[in-house]
Amino acid sequence: MSVAVSMPFVPSPREAPADAAPVGRASLRGPRRHQADAAAEYRGATGRLAVAVADGVGDSEAAAFAARLVADHTVRVAALEGRPDTAVLATHDLLESTQDLVPGDAAAVVALAPGDGDARWRLAWVGDCRALSWDGRTLRTLTADQTIAARLRARGLTVHPRFDHVLVTSARTVGPQEVGTAVVSGPGVLLLVSDGVHRSVSAPSLAAALAAGGSAQARVDRVVALATAAGTTDNATALVVAT
Repeated sequence: MSVAVSMPFVPSPREAPADAAPVGRASLRGPRRHQADAAAEYRGATGRLAVAVADGVGDSEAAAFAARLVADHTVRVAALEGRPDTAVLATHDLLESTQDLVPGDAAAVVALAPGDGDARWRLAWVGDCRALSWDGRTLRTLTADQTIAARLRARGLTVHPRFDHVLVTSARTVGPQEVGTAVVSGPGVLLLVSDGVHRSVSAPSLAAALAAGGSAQARVDRVVALATAAGTTDNATALVVAT
């Protein structure tokens, strides 16, 4: 069933500059009934790039719609405002104001490329989507999962794996002090993934997929293929930016 949601006016982006960072996206529904992951990219009026991956909570049409809404809205607000953390909070406000029409929820990670006098990448996230960087030698995780398991492990406790899937905050529930943020310089290759990727594919395998080279699309296709080969039981989505 289709629903109509009133969205704020967003001006059309300019044509991407010739030297714009190439972006690749790939997604796998896997054994789930619904594809509740989403990925998005957007360039604002200055050509500044924002990218995002969102993972709907649950396996339903509501989760799928929420993920698409979260991904699309965060990249637009991040590119227009120059603040990915503000974008996450704006998406929270949108979900709350449309809760009768959009009952779903999502985890998300959004990244804003350098621009407008800012030479660094800016990241914001909520939930358990991740951002990683590959500099040609080292794969680094740039985000921290916001899950019950991550919180308990930080206290030195042994945790049952099922708690890896229990979020402590999300796009719908996040407060101003709960948005995860990071600032990075020159990430090389930037990789955004849903948990269907990072929970099924090891860090060495992800590094090898990125190290194999090729276009951003070739790299992201390899990443999602690894999740398929690993037998992921979730949706698996990845986005690569060759910075």
